[in-house]
Amino acid sequence: MSRGDGIKDVIRLGLLMQESFQGLSLQDIQDEFGVSRSTAIRMKRILEEVFEVEEVENYYSPVKKWRLSKKPFTKLVKFTAEEFAELENCKSMMKNMNYTNRCDLLSEIMAKMAALNEQKAVKTDIEALLEAEGYAVRQFPRYKMNMTTFNAISEAIKAMKYVTFSYENKKGEKSDLKIQPYGIIYGEKTYLLGYNEEKKGFRTYHINEIKDLKIVDEYFDRDEKFNLKQYLAQSFGVYQENPMKVKLLFSKDVKDAISNYNLHPSQKLKQNPDGTTTVTFEAGGRYEICWHLFRWGKDVKILEPQDLKDTYKKLLDDAQGQMG
Repeated sequence: MSRGDGIKDVIRLGLLMQESFQGLSLQDIQDEFGVSRSTAIRMKRILEEVFEVEEVENYYSPVKKWRLSKKPFTKLVKFTAEEFAELENCKSMMKNMNYTNRCDLLSEIMAKMAALNEQKAVKTDIEALLEAEGYAVRQFPRYKMNMTTFNAISEAIKAMKYVTFSYENKKGEKSDLKIQPYGIIYGEKTYLLGYNEEKKGFRTYHINEIKDLKIVDEYFDRDEKFNLKQYLAQSFGVYQENPMKVKLLFSKDVKDAISNYNLHPSQKLKQNPDGTTTVTFEAGGRYEICWHLFRWGKDVKILEPQDLKDTYKKLLDDAQGQMG
């Protein structure tokens, strides 16, 4: 399909949405134009950039439908999906740092903004943006980030377009890559999560090591079954390893601290009669788990698995060797 044909389809979609009282769903757009769900979403978003698209109330079906608003003008001031998503991310960060009272206040502010906005269709875009961004488990001091590259990646994720860039990995190996950008992972470092067609799998790329990034004028169909939160839950940090069942024992001296601490989304806590706390979770990333456990010092003991015990002991021996 040429670019001209794409423009004609968007214009025809606008006419159909204007004439439809019941509105059109994403499946309706797919059926009408013979396109994928990702393309249907893009066509709807293009219309929303120019016209006011409203969600049709339907109490008898969970399927969302949209039509063009009959209002002659949109409001001069609107809150965009990006702004709402950024506030949602800020709320998540504050929740991770136990600023619960601030989270409640921010929720109230966002509710007032949503009431003023009167754009129900924006909610879909907010969900899509939040799906494209995820916070790593640990909230440590972070490296400075190349914001030019970061902003370009964000644009590519929203547009579902390929990106190309040069990259040097930890081994010093350089390569030129073409990647489907899926998300941004925040942690001590900030990473691009992308699907590498050549490797046939998802890979993470430290944004500061990405050079000469360009957005390609070529769309990709995002895997609708992919869920960033589920993907991150498989690991303790950023790097993906085969998940292992971890069992830790924390001393009674840190009972209150560990009961209010989130080691991993899948964790389960058990308070023992002697005052100790047993924490279990399933995740990969043995080095990152060990690095995090160092902060608990003598108040934590690894019960399972043996591989994690061995890794922890090796790291301690290496550190002592450097001191000696």
